[in-house]
Amino acid sequence: MFKTKTTTSLLCFLLTAVILMNPSSSSPTDNYIYAVCSPAKFSPSSGYETNLNSLLSSFVSSTAQSRYANFTVPTGKPEPTVTVYGLYQCRGDLDPTACSTCVSSAVAQVGTLCSNSYSGFLQLENCLIRYDNKSFLGVQDKTLILNKCGQAMDFNDQDALTKVSDVIGSLGSGDGPYRNGGNGNVQGVAQCSGDLSTSQCQDCLSDAIGRLKSDCGMAQGGYVYLSKCYARFSVGGSHARQTPGPNFGHEGEKDNKDDNGVGKTLAIIIGIVTLIILLVVFLAFLGKQCRKLQDEKWCK
Repeated sequence: MFKTKTTTSLLCFLLTAVILMNPSSSSPTDNYIYAVCSPAKFSPSSGYETNLNSLLSSFVSSTAQSRYANFTVPTGKPEPTVTVYGLYQCRGDLDPTACSTCVSSAVAQVGTLCSNSYSGFLQLENCLIRYDNKSFLGVQDKTLILNKCGQAMDFNDQDALTKVSDVIGSLGSGDGPYRNGGNGNVQGVAQCSGDLSTSQCQDCLSDAIGRLKSDCGMAQGGYVYLSKCYARFSVGGSHARQTPGPNFGHEGEKDNKDDNGVGKTLAIIIGIVTLIILLVVFLAFLGKQCRKLQDEKWCK
């Protein structure tokens, strides 16, 4: 009896493991782009945590008035161990409702993704939030965080190549912190962080757009995310299907494929083990029946 219960419990566990290892459920949300969290952690229930929660609440409550805002909590003279600096920003064409929805989603996720981290940076497709215990506001930072290109286009498809070139060119020749452009089925967007000056913004976007053109100018979509700005384009929405997971840079796609391969391999192994357990249970049941029928000479 005990063996049967143990085997059944193990079987249920293995079947549950197969379901939980489904690779398609690994991304926090469909529009997740990346998260960067500091390894340094603050203590739960500390003054820093209290101020961080206040900051995140301010993000959500401010979206009805503005697509961008930055805060320092508490205000006044900085206190090194408890002061938190932060900002949120929505895509330049989002209405207040969509902006609020995106920022609320980011705030809900960052607590899990960057649990107790002194700094957190979460980029979703339509908005971002960022906080730190050291001020980064107004500081230029063109560190490459993430870049990727889609599949290469046919070299002979001059029409598509021209459209891509035109769209990327329009992003580069545009002005302002938010830029978008389109030509047929090719759409592009670029944006810098609202805390940068006009010259800093132009400098950052020029770098991101230049990288996008040189790396992905012959691809079916691509994106370049720097620390304080980004540029991306899609051909028929192709970039949306290439949204990366938590792994960064060119190695991200390889890592994700490797992870999926490991998951599939483990699922196959668990499936085989499950079949073996079922066979053992069946043989045990058959043996029990045979013992019951031995008196009637049905099993020799």
